[in-house]
Amino acid sequence: MSSSLVRKRRISGGGVNDSQTAPTKRRLTQNNSTQSQGANTSIIQDKRCGKILLMHLTNFMCHSNLTVEFHSRVNFLVGSNGSGKSAILAALVLGLGGSARTTNRSRSAKAFIKNGETSAKIEIVLANDGAQPYEPDVYGDKIIIVRTISLSSGSYVIKSESGQVVSKKVDDLHRILMYHNVQVDNPVFVLNQDSAREFLKELEPSKNYQLFLKATQIDVVHEKLADSLHLHKDHMEELKNYEIRLKKEKEDIAEHENKLKELLSFEKLMDVLKRLEIEFAWQKVQQYENQLQEISDKLAKYDEKERELKNLIQNKDEVYQILSQEIRKDEEGMTLKNSNYDKVNREYRELKNKYDEINKLTSEFKNSLDILKKKKSRLEHQIEEIKKYIDEKSQGNQDDVETLRAQNQNETLKLRQQCESQVIPMIENIKRELKRHIDSKAQKEQIVNEIKRRQRKYLDEIRLRSGQIANVKASAKNKILIYGKHMPELLTDIRKAHSQGLLSKLPRGPIGSYVDVANSQYRDVIENSIGRGLLGAFLVNNAKDRQILENIFTKYENCRPIIITVAFSDKVYDVSGGCVNPPKDTHLLLHEIRCSDATVMNCLIDRLGIESILLTNSKEIAETITSHIENVPKNLSRVLVLKEGNSCMEYYPMPKYRMYSNKVRPANYIQINIEERIRHLENEKQSLELKNKSYETDLSQMINQISQVIKLIQEQRELLIKQQNASQEIMEKIAELDNIEYADYSNEIQLLEKEMGDYKTRLAEIEQKISETRGQLSDVDNEKIQIGGELQFKEIELQEIKNDIEAFKSTVDRKKMKLRSVNNNDSSYRVKLSEVQDVINKLKAEHMEMSRKVDACTKSAAEKGERIESDLSGNQLQDEISKKAKNKHGKPVSFDPQSMRQLIMTKKEALLANEGKYEDIKHSIYTLRQSLRFSFEFLKKLREHMSLLLQISFNMILRLRNFEGSLDVNHQQKTLKLSVKPRCHNKNAVSDTKSLSGGERSFTTAAFLLSLWSCVDHPFYFLDEYDVFTDEVNREYMTRLLIDEGRKRPLRQYSFLTPQDMALMSEDFIKILRLEEPERV
Repeated sequence: MSSSLVRKRRISGGGVNDSQTAPTKRRLTQNNSTQSQGANTSIIQDKRCGKILLMHLTNFMCHSNLTVEFHSRVNFLVGSNGSGKSAILAALVLGLGGSARTTNRSRSAKAFIKNGETSAKIEIVLANDGAQPYEPDVYGDKIIIVRTISLSSGSYVIKSESGQVVSKKVDDLHRILMYHNVQVDNPVFVLNQDSAREFLKELEPSKNYQLFLKATQIDVVHEKLADSLHLHKDHMEELKNYEIRLKKEKEDIAEHENKLKELLSFEKLMDVLKRLEIEFAWQKVQQYENQLQEISDKLAKYDEKERELKNLIQNKDEVYQILSQEIRKDEEGMTLKNSNYDKVNREYRELKNKYDEINKLTSEFKNSLDILKKKKSRLEHQIEEIKKYIDEKSQGNQDDVETLRAQNQNETLKLRQQCESQVIPMIENIKRELKRHIDSKAQKEQIVNEIKRRQRKYLDEIRLRSGQIANVKASAKNKILIYGKHMPELLTDIRKAHSQGLLSKLPRGPIGSYVDVANSQYRDVIENSIGRGLLGAFLVNNAKDRQILENIFTKYENCRPIIITVAFSDKVYDVSGGCVNPPKDTHLLLHEIRCSDATVMNCLIDRLGIESILLTNSKEIAETITSHIENVPKNLSRVLVLKEGNSCMEYYPMPKYRMYSNKVRPANYIQINIEERIRHLENEKQSLELKNKSYETDLSQMINQISQVIKLIQEQRELLIKQQNASQEIMEKIAELDNIEYADYSNEIQLLEKEMGDYKTRLAEIEQKISETRGQLSDVDNEKIQIGGELQFKEIELQEIKNDIEAFKSTVDRKKMKLRSVNNNDSSYRVKLSEVQDVINKLKAEHMEMSRKVDACTKSAAEKGERIESDLSGNQLQDEISKKAKNKHGKPVSFDPQSMRQLIMTKKEALLANEGKYEDIKHSIYTLRQSLRFSFEFLKKLREHMSLLLQISFNMILRLRNFEGSLDVNHQQKTLKLSVKPRCHNKNAVSDTKSLSGGERSFTTAAFLLSLWSCVDHPFYFLDEYDVFTDEVNREYMTRLLIDEGRKRPLRQYSFLTPQDMALMSEDFIKILRLEEPERV
């Protein structure tokens, strides 16, 4: 019987068992009274993915072999201090991906390995049968997570419900935990012993606030948003740089385009220069002509003024009389026009009022006509529908309907019988065959995976044997090489460090190099008892030496021997008082080991107790001295019995008598025969190679079988689809026949004809009304047209009269002004006449001079070329001529416009691509900014909402004990202050939590935790030593409060760890698990 099978002993009923190989034993028992028949009724209600179903611990802390089966609702783990409650909580954190620091127990996971063991294993079973399971086709209703911890490394294995390995990746574990919202590093959901005590003692506002953020995950969200904000700033800086680069690229393209234009225009430069010179010459002519025209215009204007002034002076009296008569005549005409305007305006208003009334009447007639037309259309449609229906029904016959009904019923019956007797049984048979083939394929694939696993295992063993053979061969020259090829260099570095004074004493190691066993028959079992890990270990004198040695180890890859700190001594312990006196035919393990160093021997005594272990070849002797307490020698801890082959028996004496069978590997370190060891290893390697080769044939055959099964599955699926389609067609025919409606012609046609007659009568009445309304509308329209014409005529007449009046007024005003000027300005006219005549003489002289200049410039310009009109000014033309003249002397040496065009095209394409990237970055930044704004606003609202919910829940829980209190959240100062007044309504009562008693403080803490639980959701909640500082009254209130929480929330799993014993009423949703008292030394 193997050791693994012997050690696992579970109590019936789903309790917990812990059978240990060490002297200290613990056992967890179950209170069966807490379970009732009503448990089955809540199976469906409390199912949820992520709950803990089972935990199995092997060599973890104080547990050698512990199995815990959890209830899906409420669990109480009861046990005194030292019984291993907190070890279960630490195993939960480590097993579900948490770090060793999270447990507050150690910084390294290897520290959780039980003393004397080299590895530990944590197995956790998660529920996957609730709503939204994780990949149920792969894992099934359970997910099994196994974490193995060794002295040098660790690993994860994720299995399905059937035990099949699905993954060994930590990332897959994180995905599963994230999918089920499992957060073992959140103290709100998993509160360990140290955190609980610290929390109970302090209740600091700042730490309370951090716990609130941690529980609601607001701190994680805020951190992610802060990272996004930094990312947004980086992108904005990148966008600015991109914008500057685009601007430079555009300027570069413009510069190259100007150069191209200059290259292309150089050939025409001379023509352009000549044209510009001609334009400049004629531009000068144009300037003189314009000046000459301006002088001529001024001269004509002053001539006209001269004539007017002379006329005014000569005809003053005559003009005055004529103007006065014209003014009186115009005023009389204007008065007459005003009277006509008033008359026509009255007539226009009367016509306008009448026209508005007719417009209103026209709209009323049109609305009435539209309503009547709609009624007529509806009636005509209803009459047409009735007539059509009557015609259709008249063509049929009731006998034909009944005959059709009977035919359809017979057809439906035949189709149903065909479907039930032929198609459905065939589909079921095909499904069974398909399932059988699929199951066969799955089994064969499982076999293939098992073969591949064994092949990998054998290949690893073959490589291991090859390495061992090489090490053994090398150790023939240097024995220390058996511990690894790096060991000589490592020992050299250790001696060098000691010689430099870095080490207080020279470390001892590897330990196996100091150990010899004279009796060859016990050599294998003694090496296995000591363990290869301990044989390869090093001993140091103090913690400082340990640190130096660890630094030396880091220089060598894959070199991490065990380091044991022990005070060095020159003398071996005196163990005569605790040594076993070996009976006949037995040997004491202490006497069989020869050790060349006292410190190494003392280490073996401390760690293995070799002075209390006996060796024998007789199973009967071992059973005799261990199975009866009177025969047990004093100080005996165990007996090792050598058996033939590669195994030994291990007996533990009464009163804890038990026996184990252990596999013994050949000695690899202690006094080995090199040739025999090499021969043995080569035989093992050859045997492994033969086994591996045999699996290759099996694998090939199995793969061929799987290909054949896949082909059969495909054929069955095609046949299934064909039959399902046939079944679907039959069911559609049946539904079509069942949905046929059969008419009944009894009195329906007569009623319809009567109804149609009523509709026709109403239709005639409406047509009569329509005819009358149209006549009235026509009369009104005619009258409207007539009045509209008159109204338009009056508008034209009023406008003409108004225009005449304005003309009269303008004429009168102008003549009155002229009359005043005639009376008042006679002397001024004479002065002005003299001034105007002087100006005229001056302008005539200028006109003659300018005419000579025009003639001279025109002759000069004509000699250069024909006249060209220019839009540029003289200065602009002169600047262009100077620029072109300079360019004429700077003709480029290399003239290649095509290369310049290609370069510009390339730069434009690059610019277009960069502008596209720029727009993409700009849009992304805008989207990120909008998202960040929304997220920060939502986070603020969420924080306020959670604070309010927390305050309400906290006050409600305090009222259960008639406590008064408040929970003040200050998001600016990042504090959460609890104020509680226990059963005291005095306004001046102290409300600080530090002034509360231990029980009141514990109840306040529990109320705060429950308030946090009400704000968030998690599959399970673990609370360690929640009642450590409380009294019996508050403990009872808190326990009742926690149980009530579990009763109200069946979808959550609660586990409470307490050192106090529990006495609860029998409830179907509560399970009490008790740990046995630890043995005290």
